Amino acid sequence: MIVVVGGGIAGLSVAAALADAGADVTVLEAGRIAGGASGVATSYLEPRLGQTHMRRLEWEALSRWENYAGALEERTGLTVGFRKEGELKVTTAANYAAFEKDMEKRAAQDWPLERLNVAQALAMEPALAADIVDAAFLPQVRWVTGVDVCRALAVQLRDGGHEVRENCAVKALSEDGDGIIITTTSGQAISAERVILANGMGTASITGLPDDIPESRPVRGVNLILGMDGLAQPIQHLVKHHRGNICPRTDADGRSHLIVGTTYEPGEASLEPDDDVIERLYANAEPILPQVRKLPRIAVRAGLRTKVGDGNLNLGRSQQMRGLFWSLSHAGAGYLRAPVVASELAQFVLTGEPGEWTGICTRGA
Repeated sequence: MIVVVGGGIAGLSVAAALADAGADVTVLEAGRIAGGASGVATSYLEPRLGQTHMRRLEWEALSRWENYAGALEERTGLTVGFRKEGELKVTTAANYAAFEKDMEKRAAQDWPLERLNVAQALAMEPALAADIVDAAFLPQVRWVTGVDVCRALAVQLRDGGHEVRENCAVKALSEDGDGIIITTTSGQAISAERVILANGMGTASITGLPDDIPESRPVRGVNLILGMDGLAQPIQHLVKHHRGNICPRTDADGRSHLIVGTTYEPGEASLEPDDDVIERLYANAEPILPQVRKLPRIAVRAGLRTKVGDGNLNLGRSQQMRGLFWSLSHAGAGYLRAPVVASELAQFVLTGEPGEWTGICTRGA
């Protein structure tokens, strides 16, 4: 049996890939499904700028997402909120220089985009501020409802006869012959042939880990969840600006809301943001969406993204506890990369062969 520790997008997606390959899989989640960073993430699917292997991986992952989402919905009968209306990138005068530099980089890297004048941008999103000075439309950007993706993956696993245990925190690992014994905080001992750590900052609370498991550091992200009551026309596109993003969502029951964020706070581990952080989110969004303070606040959500080393994706296998693998440092791109990372990490766990796209990020092969 393979045990995956962590019920967010990293853990559930690799568990599903392993199950599809014929493995017997159990997922252990300390809280509820997508109860950590995966439940807070804006989960938009936009590859990074730059000429790096990670950029190439992310474009490959983006190309797979529509089929990935469609297959997940077909297998479970659930919706995952896959949307492809694209991104509207806008700027005010104060941040015009940074916007223009971003446009130059995208042009140099052949990013598909359409430059818009202000009238065209406001025709697409009438609720935006009339004093934005420039805009561009990025048609290939997609997004999903992250929590719904995770819930659907959990349903797919359970329907396939695999266990997904919530409220089952791992306390310790120890070797037992060729296997690993997992001890939960409730005192239960679970025997596994292989274990994958995909629980982000949760690894820090597990004892018995070998020294070669990389240490993660937290980066807090905070979002406002706001209703769209009061907007003459609901926001339809992902709207990005120099200080954050505004992303529309539709719940499974058809209710629409906005995610307004996201803070980037390295080293901050508290999940209780103070009033100054909340005010900063409003202040950052207000020049773009003037009515933001008048919209009903549904929630304030905080999560801890993790980074290892230089912050890039970090997959691997322990040399000291050979049945132990990890999937860490997804930062803010766990959803985007999932279709590629999950399949290639599953391949690595089952065969020892690193993947085509993730091999450079894989340790201990």
